[in-house]
Amino acid sequence: MDRERAIQISVFGVIFIVSLVLWNYFLVGKNNQGVRETAQATLPMLTIETDGEKINQLHGYSSDIDASMLRDSLTPIDNDSFKVYTTSKGSEAVSYKLYNTDNKTVLDSGEAAFKKQKKKYAAEINITERLESGKTYLLELSVTDGGDTIRYFTRVVYGTGFHLKECLDFANQFHDATLNEGNSEFISQYMETKEGTTSNNLAYVDLSSTEEAVSYAGLKPQVEAVYPAAIKEISQNVTSLEIRFILSAENSDGVKQYYQVNEYFRIRYSEDRMYLLNYERSMEAYMRYDTIDRSNNRILIGIDSSDKQLISKDGGKKAAFVAANELWYYDYQNSQIYKVFSYIGEDYSDSRNNYPKHGIQVMDMDDDGNISFIVYGYMNRGEHEGENGISVYRFSADDRAIEELAFIPTEIQYDFMVEDIQKGAFLSDDDQFYFYLDGSIYHVDIDGKKSEIVAKNVTDDMAIVTESGMLAINESEKKVKVIDLSSGKEQTISAEDGQIIKPIGFIEKDFVYGIGQKKNIVQQKDGTSMYPLDTVYIRSGNKNVKQYGESGSYITEAAIEGTTVTMTKSKKNGNSYKKIEDTYIRYKENTDGKAVYEYGYSSTKLNQLYLAFPDNVYIQTRPQYMSASVSEQKKGLDMDFADDAYKYKEAYVYTGGKLSGVYANLKDAIRQAEEGGGVVVNYNQMYLWEKGMTNSYGRVTNISTTKAKAKNETDIACIKMMADSEGKDLSYKEIRKMDGDTFDKLFKAFDKQAVNYSDCSLDDVLYSISKNRSIMAKRTDGTYVLIMSYNQQKIRYIDPTTGESVQADRNAMKSEFQKAGNIFYSYAK
Repeated sequence: MDRERAIQISVFGVIFIVSLVLWNYFLVGKNNQGVRETAQATLPMLTIETDGEKINQLHGYSSDIDASMLRDSLTPIDNDSFKVYTTSKGSEAVSYKLYNTDNKTVLDSGEAAFKKQKKKYAAEINITERLESGKTYLLELSVTDGGDTIRYFTRVVYGTGFHLKECLDFANQFHDATLNEGNSEFISQYMETKEGTTSNNLAYVDLSSTEEAVSYAGLKPQVEAVYPAAIKEISQNVTSLEIRFILSAENSDGVKQYYQVNEYFRIRYSEDRMYLLNYERSMEAYMRYDTIDRSNNRILIGIDSSDKQLISKDGGKKAAFVAANELWYYDYQNSQIYKVFSYIGEDYSDSRNNYPKHGIQVMDMDDDGNISFIVYGYMNRGEHEGENGISVYRFSADDRAIEELAFIPTEIQYDFMVEDIQKGAFLSDDDQFYFYLDGSIYHVDIDGKKSEIVAKNVTDDMAIVTESGMLAINESEKKVKVIDLSSGKEQTISAEDGQIIKPIGFIEKDFVYGIGQKKNIVQQKDGTSMYPLDTVYIRSGNKNVKQYGESGSYITEAAIEGTTVTMTKSKKNGNSYKKIEDTYIRYKENTDGKAVYEYGYSSTKLNQLYLAFPDNVYIQTRPQYMSASVSEQKKGLDMDFADDAYKYKEAYVYTGGKLSGVYANLKDAIRQAEEGGGVVVNYNQMYLWEKGMTNSYGRVTNISTTKAKAKNETDIACIKMMADSEGKDLSYKEIRKMDGDTFDKLFKAFDKQAVNYSDCSLDDVLYSISKNRSIMAKRTDGTYVLIMSYNQQKIRYIDPTTGESVQADRNAMKSEFQKAGNIFYSYAK
């Protein structure tokens, strides 16, 4: 009896275990969205309340970060206090530090206790230091979580009459109107759609799009979550803000697809009405993986743009691609799809998981589907939650496992990493990792836990590292070294005497470079150089296989776009070069046997992005969803980073609420900011130019006159006057002894905060005076004057040759400055 009962129990146990396994596979594992087997996000978030409005949801950093570069949000305060809310019940208090514009000098600090207020925990912060109206400061908040100090950052501007509530109310009204039917009349009054315009993609819309596209066509989305608005810029008349939210929409089968959406508003307030100066909306779908288009041989990704990473191998039967900040791998042979990496869990609305301040860069995929990739920026969850850096991963298709090979902490935050990381990152089979960041190229021996700086103070025309494992470095003006990082093979390409050689890039492993004449180099007004090229070559192995060049014309710009070399052809025009046309070298364009992105039109969703396959790859069944396990490093890999000497002279443009470009030439930066309704700042986030913010009248106070001791020292006298006005203890003699040209001296005198406005128009440069910063300007006789005030008709300047203050006609001086080359210098504060 006991033996029979034991057998029954055993059989029942086996059935139970098998059932449990099958249940776990079909109901949990098969459709499991929690792909990364890492700890859930735990760090608290903070939200600011000012003027009765909750804004600026802040995510915490658990590691060091260069806070001078942070520009995620701006908090306006019109009195000495504001509230901070926390999502954590365990946080007892919040500490704060308020920094001056140098991001280093602490003006005020203190602590405030969290108190429960209607199921929420809030602390009231009282600023004791008197703040200057309109001036922007850096605020650091910190809380203790599990014994660790977590830091949060926002910029603070003090002033009255910001009209924050009115601008937020208007943004929310427009936001709601786009989502609900029957609001055509309200929306149409702000549209700028030209006659005949058609909009075919919901991935990006603005005021020039059709009203149908701005209103989501026939998608009929539902709001799943809306996060507090992030204020980007604010003044008494104009507010820029961003609203981030999650939408869902059902497909024909009644299954929901989720979307992450960002809306950017630039709003002008007036008593009579609100003006919508800019509206931009980006939208991308979280891929469902199970919607296929059999007739067209493709898998639906959803509403998205086609500028996403995609690598395919094995005749297009294996594909790795990034969509909505998730890395996917498709294996046609086994009809399987893997969500290789994602911070998103089952709850798409979790703000900590879907916080989009990180990127994924696929470095390589081999024929077996093994993928090497990096995740860079802010780490949302897992072992490195709250840290900023670069995680190096390798995915094994056979083992269905991800291994983190190294985590490299960096102080440079995500917005400033994106362009650099995309310039090149490579992981060799023996775990040698190369990457470009902040003007330097680095090599990390992951196994040996060692690192080195391969090249520093690198500009785009000096060195290149690519995901195909190729590195090119200018060793001199006439010599380039090309290294295959995967094999270690090197070759040196040299120009002849009197020539220069410039690397342009790689198409796969083929090197593209140009040869020019040293005598044709032009020093530009912003201090940079132009290197006109006579001929552009494509080199495969040790041979040049293609070239382009025409007698009498020059290549003044060249770049790689996919498999095409895009070039600007110019002719010499005096001491400069004038553009004739764009021209191209097309090379290795064959896409046969590869998976590609393509759009498919839907009347309800307009264009949707698909992953399309070659004709011999028949997509007939829904792929089986597979998850992957992950192992992470406990500690980061310490390494030394170089300081980029160029970054202090560069201009950073923010449009649409985000970093949109970094420029050596301030004229180009201002043009970009003007077109996008944005701002230009320096490395320390000090304003260099803002659209619509130059007053009709400006005057710099506290200018004491310094007379030049010689006619060729008017620049020294101007620098002395500028330094005195800002309380800098510098003598005339000390400035004279400084090395370098005029701008170099000013750059040293103002501790890297000098601004080169050369080549800009006087009208743009006067912004500096409107912010109480004087301007050096060069006259046609080669002397400098110090401009100290202006109105619509006149400007006033100090002439160091006489020591006198002079009032002059604004248009006449504008003409003279233009003839002298528009050489203007100022500073930031």
